[in-house]
Amino acid sequence: MPASTQGLDSTAAVRTKIYLFFLPVAAYAALFAWAKLDLPAQENLYEKYSLLVIASWLLLCWAGLLLPRWVPFRAVEGGIFWGTALLMVLNIYYNLLSVAEESLWPSSVWIAMVFVLAYFVFEPRTAWRVSLGIFTAFGVAGVLALAPQVTAGAPIDSNAVLQLYISQLCYLVLFRLLILAKEHALQAQIKAIQLYQLAHTDPLTGVANRRSIIEAMHRALEHHNKTKEPLSLVLLDLDHFKKVNDQYGHETGDKVLVHVARLMRQNLRQGDYMGRWGGEEFVLLLPSTSLQEAQELCHRLRQLLAENSLESLRPVSASFGIASAIPGDTPDQLVSRADAAMYLSKQAGGNRIEVVG
Repeated sequence: MPASTQGLDSTAAVRTKIYLFFLPVAAYAALFAWAKLDLPAQENLYEKYSLLVIASWLLLCWAGLLLPRWVPFRAVEGGIFWGTALLMVLNIYYNLLSVAEESLWPSSVWIAMVFVLAYFVFEPRTAWRVSLGIFTAFGVAGVLALAPQVTAGAPIDSNAVLQLYISQLCYLVLFRLLILAKEHALQAQIKAIQLYQLAHTDPLTGVANRRSIIEAMHRALEHHNKTKEPLSLVLLDLDHFKKVNDQYGHETGDKVLVHVARLMRQNLRQGDYMGRWGGEEFVLLLPSTSLQEAQELCHRLRQLLAENSLESLRPVSASFGIASAIPGDTPDQLVSRADAAMYLSKQAGGNRIEVVG
């Protein structure tokens, strides 16, 4: 995630914990290495004080993480990244400036860390562009450091220099490929989830479709047969729904279906399963629910429909049919009994609850 969207980034808290642990560790390592230097023997200010400066900078960033009210996380993370990037560019410059006498410094093995860090701080495309820019800066630093030595005929270990740049280029490309592979896998996962939802969700109301409900019934009946826990099924059909379509149009009828589905879904228990059976029919699969409990739920839903109309329309009502599972039931048998109960409710004038034991 980009630093600019830190407020929406769910990984920011995790990254904060990582930084809180590693920043003082890295600062201690830099201070330890600096304490081991023979300062009088160092030829320039970078060699003498770069480790001290980077340790101080890391500790300053660490302190910023401890003060989130005053220092934004994205500012701290940006400071960590750009401070590290600047250090690596200077490291290459001063290392190659003295490569004829000292060859490559041990610290050169850490240069690729800046490419890793880029994908922590920025979104992938920005991280790729930033990484390319930093690699270009590595190249410019190398030219500025080596050109005077080559012109003067100094003995340069060209193999070491070549290995340095080729290895960094390989790391740069490798990290990019890893991120692309991760993005591709994530997109495939998202697409699979979307396809599953399309296959198992009613496109109008957003609740489960008939296919999904039948699959859930198979699982619920299997559990019921093993545990003997009660299982109830409710079929409900909106009363006189054809009049709504005829009087107000199918668009309004669709809005009514969405309204009813949302109203009922919001008032079901966790674990209850709701779907659209077809047309204006809905189904409620109620695990661990007795006939009496299912009746009580239907009474509440019936009251909710009466008290919550859509816009200026009259409240809609529904005919409810309830059936309880018995050992050996199939989904067709359970649905058939609930449908028979619902038919009785319709025959009695609607807006009723009928039960089949």
